[in-house]
This record gives sequence, C-alpha cells and structure tokens, in this order.
Amino acid sequence: MSISPELAHIAPAVATQAPAEPANGHVAELAILPAPVAPEPAPEVKAKRSRPRWLASASVGVVAVVTTGTLGYAMYTASQQRDATQLHLAATQTTLTAARSDAVTRKVTADYVALYIADSGKVHSDYQNEITCDTYSQCRTVAQQLLSDLQAFQADRKSAKVPSDLAGADADLGDALSAAIAGDQEFIIGMDNGDVSKMKEGGARIDAAMLNIAKAQVALANHLK
Repeated sequence: MSISPELAHIAPAVATQAPAEPANGHVAELAILPAPVAPEPAPEVKAKRSRPRWLASASVGVVAVVTTGTLGYAMYTASQQRDATQLHLAATQTTLTAARSDAVTRKVTADYVALYIADSGKVHSDYQNEITCDTYSQCRTVAQQLLSDLQAFQADRKSAKVPSDLAGADADLGDALSAAIAGDQEFIIGMDNGDVSKMKEGGARIDAAMLNIAKAQVALANHLK
C-alpha cells in the first residue's frame, strides 16, 4: 500500500530499543514495569480545639458555688438544730429551777410545820395539866413545865426558816407565845409568894395567850391548804 504524498514527509517515529545483551545465551526480555500508583491522600485530621481557659475557671466556680451552697445549707440546718436544742435546754433548766425552788419551798414549809406541831403539842398538853391540877406542888410543877416549853417553842420559832407565805401567821404566833410566857411567869410568882391576885391575873393572861396561839394555828392551817 502506498503512502499519500501529503503524509509522505511525515515519517512515523518508531521507537526502537536495542535488544538486551544476551544473558546466558538468550535475549533478555524487556521488563515491563507496572505503572506507578499514586498514594492515597491521608485522611484529613481535624485539629482538636483547645479548651478555653475560661471554661476551666467557670467549672471550678460552679463546683465552688454548689459546694458552698450545700455546705451553707448544712451549716444553716445545724445552726437551726443547735438553736432549737439550746431553747429546749433553757426551757428544761427553767423547769428544773422552778421544781428545785418548789421543792426547797416545800421542805421549808414542811420543816416549819413539823416544828410547830411538836412544840405546840407540848404547850397544849402543859396547859391542860395546869387547868386540871388540884394541889400546890402539882400546879407549881405544871406551871414551871409550861414556862419551859413556851420558851423552847419561842426559841425554835425564831431560829426556824419561816416560809414567806406564813410570815404573818408566824408573827402572830410569836406575840401569843410572848404573852403566854409573861402570864405564866406572873402566875409562878403569885404561887411562890402566896399572892392570889397575881395568880389569877397570870392565869387570865395565860388563857388569853393560849387563845391567840390557837388563832395563829388556824391561820397557819389556812395558808397550808
């Protein structure tokens, strides 16, 4: 087949390759190298965003607020409980003080009443014996015993701790005892001197004084109700 004149001047460039040097008596074949493979692009690694400094401070602040709030509530609750306990203790102390005071008052009253009963019993017994005596020696002995018991009663009353609500009745009792002592002393002088008028006058004063002692006893009993 002939080549067109227009294309005749264009000679195809034929690439020739010299044959390889024989190796072991053979022509080495052309090595066909694989086409290079482009490396796959590495996956894009997104840069890790750094944590803002203010976020750490804010976190610490939140924890502090929460902790402070919890601690504050606990302290408030403890304070409320402490205050309530103190109020309860104060009320209990007041009650105990009142009870102790009441017990002391009751003991003072009980001691005074015991004194009154013991001494007044002796005085009344002596007085009855003086009324019923029928001999000089008997009446003289009874009069002296009455005087001793009246004076002991007066001394015990003065040394006793008198309850405040019985102070008035105790004062009346003291006056009556003084009058009875004076009357009995006059009665004894009349007996010793054979003075009948003094004996009568002294006896009358004793009677009046014993009546006042009985009135003081009634007043004491009314206060003890």
